[in-house]
Formats: sequence, C-alpha cells, structure tokens
Amino acid sequence: MEALQTRNIENLTLTLKKHINTGMLDVRGCTLLPDGGMVFSSFGGSRVIVMTYDDKTSDMLKHFKIDKFGSTCDVISIGNDSIAVTSGDSYEINIIDIKNNKLKETIKLKSFNYGVAYKDGQLIYSAREKGLQAISLSDKSITDITNIRLPGFAYVTIFNDKLFFTNTSNHSVTCCDFHGNLLWMFYDESILTSPLGISADNDGNVFVVGFGTNNVVAISPDGQRYRQLLSRDDGLMNPTVLHYDTSTNKLLVANFREEAFVFQVQ
Repeated sequence: MEALQTRNIENLTLTLKKHINTGMLDVRGCTLLPDGGMVFSSFGGSRVIVMTYDDKTSDMLKHFKIDKFGSTCDVISIGNDSIAVTSGDSYEINIIDIKNNKLKETIKLKSFNYGVAYKDGQLIYSAREKGLQAISLSDKSITDITNIRLPGFAYVTIFNDKLFFTNTSNHSVTCCDFHGNLLWMFYDESILTSPLGISADNDGNVFVVGFGTNNVVAISPDGQRYRQLLSRDDGLMNPTVLHYDTSTNKLLVANFREEAFVFQVQ
C-alpha cells in the first residue's frame, strides 16, 4: 500500500540553501550523499567530482575528482560509501568507492546506459533502444522492464512500486510499474520541453528538469497536475539533472555548465 500523500505540489515551497560552482561542463549526473556531500559527473569530461560542505557555515570541506575509469553519465548513491556511475554510450556501469577514491567494480552490460535509479540491490537504467532494464548487483542478472525505445539521456526515478522516466524525443514524462505496464504519460510543451533529470519526494511528487524551458516542474503522483517550481529567474540555464534527497527534503539541481543549487523543500 502506498503512503498517504501529505504534501501536494500546490503547497510546496523552495528555499535556496547553496549556490555551487561545480567547475564542470556537460554535467549529466548529480546526487546528494547521506553525509550531506554531493556528487556531479561530466559526460564530456569523463570524470566525477565529490564535494562535502559544513551545513552551518556553507564552507566546502572536501573536493576531489575521480577519473581515468571510463565514460561517465548519471550517478546514484548505493550505500556503503559507493556510487554507481553509468557510461552513456559504453556498455558498462562502474561502481566507485568514494571513501577511498578508487574504482571498486566494473559491471559489463549488453546495452547503452544513461539515467539510473537504485532500489533493493538493483540498478534500473535507461538502455536506449532496449527501453528500461534492471540489473541485480548480486548476481548481475538483467531484466527487461519496458520495450519503449528511448533516446540518449533519458532519466529514471522510483517511488514505491512505480517508475518514472523522461523522453526528450517527445518531451514526455511516463509512469509505469516494474512489469512495464504504462500508468500515465505527461506531455505539455508549453510547460516542459526536453525533459532530462527526474526525481521523486516522499509523497510521490515527481520533479523534472526542463532543459529547453529552463525550469523544474513538479508533477502530481497521478500525472494529472503540474506546477513550475523553478525557472531562469532562479538561476537555471539549460539545467540537465536534479536529485531529491528524501531524508533531508533537499533538492539538488545542476545546470549543463558550472552552476548548481541546493534548495530546501517544505
């Protein structure tokens, strides 16, 4: 049974907490870490950077990069001081130990892999013409979820037993279950074009980056309502990715180049 929705998109308020210079171009992945740190990946630069901050002073405590392990696209925390990094046009996902700053494991696939989500020991990723796939981190078995052909840089997120994914080819956000059954599709080019990064809060509200519309839009769990939360006025210029941290209710949003923002969501 899904949790009862306690917040709807109409009463969400966002407060800027940090304005970050990532120093990166072609940012295609970002995530907030359990310790308050954040990770950004550069597709063009083939590297990942990790930043940690003192929340009280906003001073940066640590900043290091990890590279020389291959192509980098999206990133997701998988616990135990590890992140999974997709590679986009390469057939592999890399597991990085960010505590010791080293490559932990390379997982070989049979497809491209772009946006990624994590749940119960599985990575769910967009596999371009193969749609959405899931791989078990324990036995490396691969499961097909949808056969919907996706473009490069399609992103995916999870809430309970539902998956939400973006598609820049038709400017849509789609919801399906883990069996690939389609539940709804959101499409409105007047509010959202070239949707990329996607994430969900504790109530199933879906946050989506509009690369072409320079905004972040929230969509209700049933796909029937929407609201623009952030725009160019908030510093968004070709935003590419975002991540909602359900433990702190913070939203990290990154532009294609250099700038990123952390918002407190209430």
